[in-house]
Formats: sequence, C-alpha cells, structure tokens
Amino acid sequence: MREIIGIPKAVLGAFLKLPGICSVLFNYRNFFVTYESGLCGVPQFDAHVEVYPQTKIVRVDFDTPYIKGLPVTMTMREKVCDGGFQERKIRKTYEDPYTLELLEFHDCVVNRRTPKSGAEDASKDVELVKMIMTAGLAN
Repeated sequence: MREIIGIPKAVLGAFLKLPGICSVLFNYRNFFVTYESGLCGVPQFDAHVEVYPQTKIVRVDFDTPYIKGLPVTMTMREKVCDGGFQERKIRKTYEDPYTLELLEFHDCVVNRRTPKSGAEDASKDVELVKMIMTAGLAN
C-alpha cells in the first residue's frame, strides 16, 4: 500500500488485538484509507486493495501465497456512457508475485542493477508500522 500511495499524513486511529486483528484509519491529504487484517478459523485467504473514485471501482486481488503460480487480478467496474455497467478482469501475467520478485532480484544480481527497493525504502515501512503502533497503543 505504501508503495502505491506513499506515507500517510497521519494515522487517525488503530485497533490492534492479538493474535493479529488490526484495523487502521489513515489520513492522506485528499482522502482516507482503511486497512484491515486479521486471523480467524475460516480457512480463506483474502488480500486486496480497493479504490472507489467517482465513476469506477478498481480492485486488485492478491491470491493465496501458499499455492505457487496464482496471479494478481485487477478488476475494473465502471459506469459506461449509456448508463450501463462494465466489468473487466485484467491479469498482466500468470506468474505469482513471489516468482516475479525473485526473477527481478536475479536480474539485478546478474546485471549489477540496483534493486527498486533498498534499505532506505524499507525504513519507510518501519516508519509506517511505528505510526500504526503509536496510534494503537493510544487506543
């Protein structure tokens, strides 16, 4: 999420409860974002990002990481000119995100390229987690 939309201006609130239930409200300058995660007894994996602009809904689904080769799917739902509705499913590749990351890392090593994400980028993730934990502890 941070890679797509950056660091939020603030964390307005966070509910954190073990073992792994988390609900966070982020304040970005022009919009708000909710983040939820949790564990329960239902054996289902559900990871997605969903955005609601005025005329369409964009959803990116990350399938289970426990089965190799499942791709990321983007679903576009939008209002069309004649008042109708259109839904499109887009898969850029049938390779799973882990395989793509590993191939990219291999290419960086073999061709002596600098990876897109380094220690400085990772420190931003730590900063974001700190913001969440601070808001959660205040709750």
